[in-house]
Amino acid sequence: MNMASKIAKSPVFPSIGALLAEARQARGYSLDDLAETTGLTVAELTALESDEDFDASRIGRTAAALGVLDKI
Repeated sequence: MNMASKIAKSPVFPSIGALLAEARQARGYSLDDLAETTGLTVAELTALESDEDFDASRIGRTAAALGVLDKI
């Protein structure tokens, strides 16, 4: 298990995926909306939100599009 996945499963800190999903939903974006904005696929976004993908570039693009880059 790598460090990112240990942090993502920590009971103290919400996971990166949870933060991204919450921010997306709070803004009323669907996965399709966010995919169009970021240039990522729905499958890539789903993997990020479910903490199956820890690609820093994709996380950064998504967080920036949602305005939560400072929270990750």
